[in-house]
Amino acid sequence: QRMIGKMKKQKAKVLIGIALFTSQCNAFILHSSIHKVGIVTARRIQTSDDIVSVENKTEEVIPTMRFNDTDTDGSDDDESLMRDNDCSIVNELELRKFVKIVNKEDREIVEEGIDLAEILFDKIIDTADDALLMMRRKMKESDAIQEPRAADVLNEWYDEGQPRVLVIGTGWAGHACIKVLDTSQFRVLVISPSNHFVFTPMLASTSVGTIESRSIVESTRDSNPFVRYIEGKALDINTADKTFKVKLGKDELTNDREAICIEENEIIDIPYDIAIYSAGVGPVLSSKNIPGLSKENVYFLKSVDDAKRLRSGVIDLLENASQPGRTDKERRQLLTFVVVGGGPTGVEYCGELADFINDVTGKRKSRLAPFASLAKLTKIILVQGAPDVLPAFDANLRQSARESLEGEGVTVRTNTKVKHIIGKEKLVVVGKEDGVEDTIDCGVIVWAAGTMPLQLTETLIANIDSTCREKGLAEPSSLSSRGRIPVDKWQRVIGVPDGSMLAIGDASGTVVEGGEAKLLPQTAQVAAQQGAYVARLLNRQYNLNVENPKNMLYLGPPTKNQAKGRESVNIEVRGRLEAKPFQFLNLGQLAYTGGGEALSQVELGDKKLFSQAGSTGFLLWRSVYIVKQVSTKTRLLVLFDWFKTQIFGRDVTRM
Repeated sequence: QRMIGKMKKQKAKVLIGIALFTSQCNAFILHSSIHKVGIVTARRIQTSDDIVSVENKTEEVIPTMRFNDTDTDGSDDDESLMRDNDCSIVNELELRKFVKIVNKEDREIVEEGIDLAEILFDKIIDTADDALLMMRRKMKESDAIQEPRAADVLNEWYDEGQPRVLVIGTGWAGHACIKVLDTSQFRVLVISPSNHFVFTPMLASTSVGTIESRSIVESTRDSNPFVRYIEGKALDINTADKTFKVKLGKDELTNDREAICIEENEIIDIPYDIAIYSAGVGPVLSSKNIPGLSKENVYFLKSVDDAKRLRSGVIDLLENASQPGRTDKERRQLLTFVVVGGGPTGVEYCGELADFINDVTGKRKSRLAPFASLAKLTKIILVQGAPDVLPAFDANLRQSARESLEGEGVTVRTNTKVKHIIGKEKLVVVGKEDGVEDTIDCGVIVWAAGTMPLQLTETLIANIDSTCREKGLAEPSSLSSRGRIPVDKWQRVIGVPDGSMLAIGDASGTVVEGGEAKLLPQTAQVAAQQGAYVARLLNRQYNLNVENPKNMLYLGPPTKNQAKGRESVNIEVRGRLEAKPFQFLNLGQLAYTGGGEALSQVELGDKKLFSQAGSTGFLLWRSVYIVKQVSTKTRLLVLFDWFKTQIFGRDVTRM
């Protein structure tokens, strides 16, 4: 298949084509062999008129692409590389030369363009690697069926054998990591109180019944059938002994900062060779600055349990307001919904809630509504401390979001902060500009403003700081105040001397030599890319423990100890004798604003390609969310749920 045809006029079109190929490759490459590879030669980029001269060459060289492969019998010899069905060494080396700009005079071109091209090339190679890994994994499933594994996970964990990789957490980062980790090289064990991954961007839809909760989750065991899983909560870590203290069993929800395990559950120590910390963050369940902020008084939207609780709470209010003997004032209070936080979570929930309320009260008059008598008594208020909602979007999109929300009946109050929460039905807000206080009587408060670190994350940070002080090393620009574990550019935790621990996702923050913090946004995009990056770092067998004579606190760049056979080709093609640091490729942002409208801001790195609002943005929003689902099963379920809601209306049963 040809990847790219002749595109000579706009560089953006080339970049979009490559980006789309990268995003779709995982879905399609698993089901077909690649017989042709389009080799694109970027001979010269003229930044003055924004033109790329592209020469398209196609060679029929590889029925099956292999970039970091071994034979099925485990052999890896030089002769196997030269078989007709394998990649030609010459062609692979030429591929690297073609894509890279080699003309000396072109080195004066703007560095941004070269970096972006290299990142895109790496993404394509990484996607091919991942697809081939999944194909090999699928082929081994039949053997695994014939030879079932031991019932006790820890029996094989304590045995001598392959290196042990312990993954903490099943969120975006942890899920992406276990999907890509090569279990033929490592024994992988996952520890988490939750035995599934949640597609969190669709929790707002789940909380109003547009999407069913089981349609956006994937079991950890289904994510990678060769990974072992233990339900439990990590309580503490000893980086010197390489052990995690784990309390086995399921969590109980409490009013504390996070869920805690049942008291009588057993506590054990689990050793590891490499630990990957991806526990994420939790909602702000308490604050000294906001009295009354607690799980008892407000709803959150961080998990499936939160979405179920919120859905039941909204239907409870509708039923309660329908009870006889109520005054209109009482009904208005019950049906006033306050959402605090104007980021993507708060805005999308307001949009989904407005759709739900408009449907069940008959405001859209598309069908006979179950709560039509309450249509004039409902109110949704969005409280945002910043001057605009969705501050990460462009100004014109922010304005479109506000207009869309207000068009659906949402009252948007910006430059307003919450001062005090009084029980479940009242909160005090104050305007930042005029300082005027206002008390809002309501039926429900949804808190979508900010996150806070888990207790285990804070414990780990404290242990690392203590270890650094004991060794006479400077503290790693303590990120403790921000609740993020300091990591280097390769996601290794700073202060762990042998590189045996990596941290990814929302709980980590990069600190470069010199103490400067370079924090990425706490988004699903970042977490998923970091998880896959760390897995590939391990799959390609880089040595993580490299001394740095210049700075004892920071390890040197991960390097390859040796390379032979196909592996040498793999390294030479990428030019990766030394591992590249993690580089985040921003693909843009999406947000649903209600009424069949959404915002879509499509980017490629630092370059903004285009943005759409309204129904066109909504089409793109739905398309991307379907494509980004983690399995064919969840894609079909989400599509069916959308169809079901459109045809049969809202489900207002309370269960």
